[in-house]
Amino acid sequence: MRIAVMSDSHGNLDALKKAVAEMGHVDVIIHLGDYVEDGLYLRTLTNTPVHILKGNCDIYAEDGSMALETILGGFKFFACHGHKYGVKGDLNRIYHAGREKNAQVILYGHTHRAYLEDDGRILIMNPGSLGSSKTGDPESYGIITIENGNIDAKIIPLWGYERSAK
Repeated sequence: MRIAVMSDSHGNLDALKKAVAEMGHVDVIIHLGDYVEDGLYLRTLTNTPVHILKGNCDIYAEDGSMALETILGGFKFFACHGHKYGVKGDLNRIYHAGREKNAQVILYGHTHRAYLEDDGRILIMNPGSLGSSKTGDPESYGIITIENGNIDAKIIPLWGYERSAK
């Protein structure tokens, strides 16, 4: 199973199109918010199911959810935009929220900074921003591959190198 993870596209439809073209076949796409409209646009680009989450810029959006709890490829996922968990300060609140939900994978956005860590109990990913990094980091998305009970995650910049979980 291949899962694409995107966040903070902020209306950059060209970046969405490029990411979809680059990533190849995926079984599901998770858009972590900012903007819900971009998640809806993703649905016009592909027949792949798209989970759309609301970010801090989506408070008036009718579509989308604040969080997603689901099982994909045998792993329990907890995904949200991250703003309600103070992720710009640290990851303590979102990490503990994920642990309370027995999540094995936590996905968040909001910071516009790609982050990937696997502590052996929980894999945490922020795919970065497809709209504008605001941090000097390249625009990026994430790919999670689940195969034979193993999980692998990568951050994929639209114009550069990959970063894997360690």
